[in-house]
Amino acid sequence: MDMSCVLVEKVYARRKEQLHSKEQEIFCEAAKNGSAEITEDALHCTDLNIAGITIDDRLFLQKTTMEFFHYARTSIDILFQIINAALLGDQSLEVDDKYLLKKVNDTLEKNDNFKNLKSLLDANKKDDTFKYIQDFDNYIKHIKTVLITVKNSFMIGNQDEFTIRAFVNGQSSYSEKDAVTIVRDSDCYVHETVVHILAEVKRQLPNCLDNSQRVHDVLYKLVVKESNDKTYPDYLSFFIEVQNDLSELKSEIKVLPLIVKPNGEIQSSDFRFDTIFIRKAGTDEFDVIGCAKIKNGFNTNELYRTFTVEPCGREEYIRYIGSFKQEHPKFHFSSKGMQGSIIVHKD
Repeated sequence: MDMSCVLVEKVYARRKEQLHSKEQEIFCEAAKNGSAEITEDALHCTDLNIAGITIDDRLFLQKTTMEFFHYARTSIDILFQIINAALLGDQSLEVDDKYLLKKVNDTLEKNDNFKNLKSLLDANKKDDTFKYIQDFDNYIKHIKTVLITVKNSFMIGNQDEFTIRAFVNGQSSYSEKDAVTIVRDSDCYVHETVVHILAEVKRQLPNCLDNSQRVHDVLYKLVVKESNDKTYPDYLSFFIEVQNDLSELKSEIKVLPLIVKPNGEIQSSDFRFDTIFIRKAGTDEFDVIGCAKIKNGFNTNELYRTFTVEPCGREEYIRYIGSFKQEHPKFHFSSKGMQGSIIVHKD
């Protein structure tokens, strides 16, 4: 959105500068020679060269203006996905739910903790700038065209016109607007709206409806061997602790190693190992009672990795550490977001 806004402003400013420069060039030639020829090439002085392709800058401005309003609409709508994930938590809707916006709104309506957030969302919905953004985007995606006019005088006259023509979408009617002005104003509006809404979402994180499937406390144990002043990893294992048994965990858990420091700083880790073992709090690493196996792999955009919980015992853990070097000949490990221990065995 920001890039489209800047391009609209800069490319149109460049267009006017190029036309003015070409006019001065022709005037100078006429003054010097008594006459000057104006050819069609002169009218192409505003063309853009992008990756070796010559592009009519008027088409570029029309295209970029349409894209701007689509990105602006998306920047507002994506807030509902963030609210869905952050505040509905484990009760969140599927990201491709057709009625996600309505359902998220209905959920917020029922919870007094989210009263301020709901007010901000309602205020946005009623705002004239948002209505323009929304209706522009709705209008063009239904195979209709909002006319965008780019006209500038050359040599004769003083016309400088870059306008979005009037259009009607449903019951809403919009008058003609200066393109640069409405794009710039819409960009500022979206920025301010997103910042205010996200700030309120952050304040409401403690009121997340359900995070019972989320696991943040992951312990690690790294065993290395030292020989001739060099260290070699032997195995690396991970643990989730429960108080009594596996029934304390759901059959599926979502894992994101996370530590919040006393100063409020958050340390997190992108966990990319497929097995986590489960043991009772305070027991030895070999006293495992279960394990969690990665469900959706790592080629997803999920922030929380989904793991399936199942029972297992010492034998499976021994097989894991026995085959670790073979299964992970090279691995990257960041202890951020996790607590644990490093054991060094010296030869």
